[in-house]
Amino acid sequence: MTSNELQKNIKHIIQGSIINGQNNYLTSAPNFLSSSFKTNTTITKNFQEQSSIKKEQAQQLIEFITTTKKWLHELSNTLQYLTQGGEAKIYFAEDAQHVIKLNDAVYYNTWLDFLNSVLIHNLLFEDTAYQLLGFTIVDNELLAILKQPSFSAESLCMALKRGRTLRQVD
Repeated sequence: MTSNELQKNIKHIIQGSIINGQNNYLTSAPNFLSSSFKTNTTITKNFQEQSSIKKEQAQQLIEFITTTKKWLHELSNTLQYLTQGGEAKIYFAEDAQHVIKLNDAVYYNTWLDFLNSVLIHNLLFEDTAYQLLGFTIVDNELLAILKQPSFSAESLCMALKRGRTLRQVD
């Protein structure tokens, strides 16, 4: 992807434009929310208002998830728990090549902000791009279930020393 294409794609995401040309769940979920909600392009200090919008978006996402049948109510018992960060519980996937993250989007004002952040991450960091597998509810809290390639710090350092990406190392 050229830098002009990258800038154009990021601009479309930030502006809340419908993302065309990609037919996957990670683009369809924010496209769905974008039809009802505007992307906030400024830093907001009105957290109470944003909290209300996030709850509205969660309700709409729940309807969307139900329609698209993307509920993943139980993780496989074979997943190995790794750790928990500020916003995600992290597990090794069964294939030992990926991690599964259950993310509550706590660091984002809205669910649309969270999904857009994941899309932008994927544009900038192709080697560690996320796949949105679906959603679940735990303790009355909506969680996104993301899959991400796993790699060691050693393989990353080796790739960077050679001026290569992780994909080129595989």
